[in-house]
Amino acid sequence: MHASLATQHLAVGPIRSQVDVFGDPDDGETAPRVAVQMTLHLSFAEILGRLLFTPSVLLMHEDLEPGNESKVIECLWFAMAQTGVDVAEDYAEMAMDIYTGRRASNLHDFAVRLGTTITHIFGVTAPQTAPVG
Repeated sequence: MHASLATQHLAVGPIRSQVDVFGDPDDGETAPRVAVQMTLHLSFAEILGRLLFTPSVLLMHEDLEPGNESKVIECLWFAMAQTGVDVAEDYAEMAMDIYTGRRASNLHDFAVRLGTTITHIFGVTAPQTAPVG
């Protein structure tokens, strides 16, 4: 389940001042910043794990309703910026244990619902889940 760096080079954008690490205006930031983009190839488990376990990613049931796709995408974008590959692999394994029912958790129903949303938005294939009871 490893995320893999694409064989493409990093895309580097213009240097900007008075922006935070996400490019939002911030008058308190004095150091110039350069925009850097890279491509990651994520599996269903890696997306699910990041969205379930990255601190400060706060998805609620209502965020998984049709029409809220931008909220899920924004949360994944934030989770990718916050989570290193090694931690993301751990998150993916924990998420799949919960999603498939290998580990009992009060997150199971939410994980299954989130999994449905992930397959809808990103088109990745989800494994079968087992009922937890």
